[in-house]
Amino acid sequence: MDKLTVVLVDPPDEEAASVTLRSEQGELVVFCHPCSLKAGDVIENRLSVLDADVHATYLTDWPESEKEAMSTEWIEHTGHYAYRGRGRVIEQGEGLIEVRGFIIDMGAVCVGHVDFEISRLDLSI
Repeated sequence: MDKLTVVLVDPPDEEAASVTLRSEQGELVVFCHPCSLKAGDVIENRLSVLDADVHATYLTDWPESEKEAMSTEWIEHTGHYAYRGRGRVIEQGEGLIEVRGFIIDMGAVCVGHVDFEISRLDLSI
């Protein structure tokens, strides 16, 4: 599992902060409390959510061509620490999905790809 790089901590030296993280494929801003990070730190690639709505992108009995067409991973910022997107379930038993190089614990219980909406993306140190 690839690591994440801390790009920015705002405000620095505060107990709770907005932290910008970089994977090999993109950047996300997450909530961090307690936060002792500083720019340049390299951390484990495991994020969590305060609340998320997750559902299967396609059903297992759909034709492969339709599944492939619906398998593009994406994530977009929709509010302060809020996101929506599509990711791939990588560990069904643990509820982990991967999207754009970020591993997020969302409690996903299906296989394949999922569409999601996250109310707050968190980093717990």
